[in-house]
Amino acid sequence: MFSKSQLALLIGIIVSAPAAYAQTNDQVDSVDEHMVVTARDYGYKADTNTTSMRIEATQLETPGQVAIIDEQIIDEQRASTLGEVLKNDSSISEGGKGRNREVFQLRGFELGSGDSYLRDGKQHWSHYRQPVELLERVEVLKGPAGLLYGKSAPGGLINMVSKKPTYETQVNVSQDIGSNNSSRTVVDVSGSLNADKTLRARTVLAKQSYNSWRHYTDGSTPSTERFVGGLFVDYDINDDVTLSFHYDKTNDHGSVDTGAYVVDGKPVLGEGHVWDAQWSNIENDVENIGLDVKAQLTDSWHLAAGYNHQDFERRDIESFSKPNTYNAAGGTFTYNGYDRWDNWQFDTAYVDFVGEFDALGVDHQMLVGANWLSYYYKTQSQYLKGSTASVGQPMDKPANLHYSNGKVKDPTERDSYGIYLQDMVTFNEQWQVLAGVRFDRFENDQHTHNNVLPKAGIIFHPESNGSVYFTYSESFEPKDPVKDEKDVNDGMELKPVKGKLYELGSKWELFDNQLFVSAAVFDITQENKVLSEDVADVPGKESITTQVGEQVHRGAELSASGYVTEKLALNGSFTYLDAEVKDPTDVTKDGKRPADVPELSASIWSRYSVTDNTDANLGVIYVGERYGDTENEYKKDAYTRVDAGVAHTIKYDQDLDIIMRLNIENVFDTDYLAGGSQTKTILGEGRNYMATLQVRY
Repeated sequence: MFSKSQLALLIGIIVSAPAAYAQTNDQVDSVDEHMVVTARDYGYKADTNTTSMRIEATQLETPGQVAIIDEQIIDEQRASTLGEVLKNDSSISEGGKGRNREVFQLRGFELGSGDSYLRDGKQHWSHYRQPVELLERVEVLKGPAGLLYGKSAPGGLINMVSKKPTYETQVNVSQDIGSNNSSRTVVDVSGSLNADKTLRARTVLAKQSYNSWRHYTDGSTPSTERFVGGLFVDYDINDDVTLSFHYDKTNDHGSVDTGAYVVDGKPVLGEGHVWDAQWSNIENDVENIGLDVKAQLTDSWHLAAGYNHQDFERRDIESFSKPNTYNAAGGTFTYNGYDRWDNWQFDTAYVDFVGEFDALGVDHQMLVGANWLSYYYKTQSQYLKGSTASVGQPMDKPANLHYSNGKVKDPTERDSYGIYLQDMVTFNEQWQVLAGVRFDRFENDQHTHNNVLPKAGIIFHPESNGSVYFTYSESFEPKDPVKDEKDVNDGMELKPVKGKLYELGSKWELFDNQLFVSAAVFDITQENKVLSEDVADVPGKESITTQVGEQVHRGAELSASGYVTEKLALNGSFTYLDAEVKDPTDVTKDGKRPADVPELSASIWSRYSVTDNTDANLGVIYVGERYGDTENEYKKDAYTRVDAGVAHTIKYDQDLDIIMRLNIENVFDTDYLAGGSQTKTILGEGRNYMATLQVRY
């Protein structure tokens, strides 16, 4: 744990380094001739979406919007959570952050933990804080992706692309020190393990600790310890076949802070007050292990296949405080004791055959594939109600609170299977058509669902550097019955959730292909949306789960990434979203806007090369007004947050760089309300700092 004095020391070193280096360099030029600074060329623009689209396709050949947030942005912003990465795409809004995980909406639709996230193109159980240190980029696939992935949300998918082993030796070591005693050390080593470079490996280790800027009712401070480790191995069996192995582990052990209780726009008891008990904590322990193979079968056809097993164990000890019971006169409120053990096991596999050939006078890139997903979940918990807390005093932990004293539920198990056929047909330089169909089967111990999902897209290239497209696609999400003893509708059967998309868009490569710009208008309709809301007036219950008729989202997006000039690079996006729930059977929801979905939002991150070895960053995030509840009774104001940074690189020779970076988040110390409900609102942190020293070989 680093103190404020250590942070000040590192910031001082970084701020003074350019001047000190310039003076030293003037003195030693005649002695140390190899110490020179040369220009660096990093951009934010990515050209292909191979991992998520499962075929070799450029952005101009993709009939849909795919935002790519690459490693350069992640590194410049020193992002350590998926939310810090996804803030760079304005079509994503954040929800609550309870239980040490993040919840997001994409184009206004919530992304589910089990059906809205991918790791390297395979479904990934994302019920925990993702190990960003293992990623080289994040792809945001917008719109239904049922054709390729089966069960998925209508808003889209998040694909997290892992780092890959390199042929040449690379070593990257960084140390971050920031506000709130934040510290993170990352070691990333990669290279070949034999002379002919057929065996390559990469290992990434990260250790992080930080305190919250908020405090519990007894004055203590929430804190978190986190470890991430990953191993990636590639082996070329021969010139045509490569076998890849991966293993990663994440352990996240931290205090619980479910958010603030906000009344009339102000947090009750102040923005620093945490309503959860000081003994509340959650430990997530997650392991992923798997194999992938890529093989060139013939001159026209190649194979890609993969398997991943995920084992996720969680221990959750909480107070389930009820801040809406706060009695200002007596300074008391009620809470409950909760201890829960969970185990999720998530297995996924796929096999794809991709062929490129001519037939009937046109070019084809055909994909034939199948995937499988197995889900297993077991839990045991104890729930003790009726405790009372006094503000300013420690909250007592109920005696004998332990999950082993609670009821053991039967495990939840389900399997999903799908086969799909997709063909990208190129008629000439101007016209392309993408068409496909998927058959999906979903099985659990009570039901079997079969479904057919189509997709079609037309792409017109008016010029070689641009395209205009129209696309139609669908999504399908079978739902398990409600299994939550604290839910009013525990045991209720849920209908499958279905979605349809119509989208018209255009994409262009400008400034000699240095800048990529895109725009789209879309219409998405979702049927049978599942809503889970807090309840306060039902004895023994915490929530109620229901389904609504339709949710209709119409909107427009603009985005740009790449170089505007030789010195200025940017990644920016703007989103307008008209979202409405339509359910004539429930007047409390009909015509309402979904929670945490702003009408207008925008995000810009830029880098300006001040000199060949010094860069300045500036970022602006705008989030418009939005509601914090489905009844539209709790409203949050719009806000604009400004972030900034500066980085200086010393290049000793062609192989060794030393980078010193200083980042300031929320430069103007803006107060704002982020995601979450009225009793669990996440408050935006005030001005905070991060200083980084990085050695790259």
